[in-house]
Amino acid sequence: MAEVYRGYHAALDRYVAIKLLHPFLADDPEFKDRFENEARNVAKLKHPNIVQVYDFEYDAEGDSYYMVMEMINGPTLKDRLFDLGNVGERFTIPEAIRIIKAAAEALAYAHHRNMIHRDVKPANLMLDEDHRVVLTDFGIAKIVTGAQFTASGGMVGTPAYMAPEQGLGEAGDERSDIYSLGVILFQLVTGRLPYDADTPLAIILKHVNDPLPPPSEFARDIPADLERIICKAMAKEPDDRYQTAAELARELSYLDDYGVRQAIFDTPSRANLDGSRSPWETEPAAPSPADRARLAANSPDQTRRLPEAYPARGIARSASSRLDVTGVLGLLVGIVLVSTLAFIGFGNDDLPLVGLVRPGSTDTPATTTAIAQVAPPTTPVHTSTPEPTEIPARQVTATTPAAETATVTPTPTPTQTATPTLTPSPNLTVTALFHLVETQSAATPTPDMTQTIEACDFEYIVVQPERHNEPPSYNNSSSPRLVRFNSDFTIEIVLRNTGSCAWPKGVRLTYNRALTLNPDDSVNMEPLREACEDDLRPGLNFAAQEQSNFYFTRAVDVTGETDVLEFTGKAPRLYGCYYSVWDLLYPDSSVKIGRPLVLTIRVWGSG
Repeated sequence: MAEVYRGYHAALDRYVAIKLLHPFLADDPEFKDRFENEARNVAKLKHPNIVQVYDFEYDAEGDSYYMVMEMINGPTLKDRLFDLGNVGERFTIPEAIRIIKAAAEALAYAHHRNMIHRDVKPANLMLDEDHRVVLTDFGIAKIVTGAQFTASGGMVGTPAYMAPEQGLGEAGDERSDIYSLGVILFQLVTGRLPYDADTPLAIILKHVNDPLPPPSEFARDIPADLERIICKAMAKEPDDRYQTAAELARELSYLDDYGVRQAIFDTPSRANLDGSRSPWETEPAAPSPADRARLAANSPDQTRRLPEAYPARGIARSASSRLDVTGVLGLLVGIVLVSTLAFIGFGNDDLPLVGLVRPGSTDTPATTTAIAQVAPPTTPVHTSTPEPTEIPARQVTATTPAAETATVTPTPTPTQTATPTLTPSPNLTVTALFHLVETQSAATPTPDMTQTIEACDFEYIVVQPERHNEPPSYNNSSSPRLVRFNSDFTIEIVLRNTGSCAWPKGVRLTYNRALTLNPDDSVNMEPLREACEDDLRPGLNFAAQEQSNFYFTRAVDVTGETDVLEFTGKAPRLYGCYYSVWDLLYPDSSVKIGRPLVLTIRVWGSG
């Protein structure tokens, strides 16, 4: 379709790539219109993983159309596959995941703008000197073929990476690009293509008719989670694949460096206060025997810590299920004390502790089957006869069937020769302890934070930086959000609580990948679009090391302001306006405070 030349732009002092389309293409009377329309659309795509188109024009002298593009210093993925294949090697699993995830994010951005690639293959993926993955040749397939060609049943694409519906002559949609990306991922992790034949037509027929061979058939060390992603991306029916490239990128982001799917939490103890399951909570599969063998060879300690199976529902739990530790300890102490006193006090009236456990009382009725005289011991047991004890008269109500009441006037007893037989009175100390235990166990439970949060109106305003969702102009050199390319920067953030409830310590800003890639009505993008009509770049997490959480370190009262939060980041390598979307979350929960926060920067220069 074209030849690519390296050119030098003297005015901008930079090298560019010039794609010169072959002259015979201009024989099509509709080619000029297609070229101009598609080149204009491609030039609007501004994403770090899509090659930037600077200009396009018709060369009358050479009777050729050409496009001036960003110069990528690096090989194509096809070249890297060829080099590794010559030495019997293949891409590592982490590198394969990184490449396909970046390409999927580029496709998600383009698809959202109704741009379908239709020829995704290793030759159209480049790896620059900074290991950036760059997708090239957007729109070329449509420029070259046109609507008449696809309507007549012509096939667009490269047979080895072509989706089945494209092989049947259909134009295909974004799911066709996803299929092609699945074929590339298959090739990266196995070192070979899923289908091979002597002719292009035979390869196309295999894509249409033959079952997909499991990737693990050619590479035993492929984890089951990664294999499942490949198979879904390469499903024969488009409805059975990932429906968006953003969904594929998200699934790949769940995988760790070994290709095993992991649940994502800020810390192991994070919980949703509303009791719902975290949107990041996953149901990963157990690691395969091959995974364990490989891990054992690389890190025996880590292999020993690897569980036999990952938990089916993660480890988050509702706040209402947390136990009151103080109440539990009090209950245990009460039970032990009751058991000790009961063991000592019951069935042994000769021990001195019986007087403590069962003291006499003039206020407590003695429940007996007859009227009895009660004489609690007043001295320890002696071998000699004790002195006579005079007992005052008192009324006792017997619990006889007739429920009669009698008054007894006891006479002094000169000697006490035996202990009277009677039914013991209620043990007041034990009763009190049981009341204590009962009270402790029925103490006020842990407050239901869900109800508390639901009763609050959570809002905030951004005090600093000013116009946070509008990038500074190139003339505003004092703004910390005007950043030189590929350099570090710091943004100071201060928020004011304008809601009806105070914020506890630990409120955090957390990166919202989904809204950054595809902003909805909850994200105010108008100031950004108005300020950056020509150089608006895609959303990305430009925090340093892609940090996903920033915490406020103290509580904030209503109408109060937070301490200064230092947001540190690193600017991309290409000039333009960049944005990322962040949620303000209540501590230890997924409860959002107010609308999403849009942070913007403007990058100058280019490397």
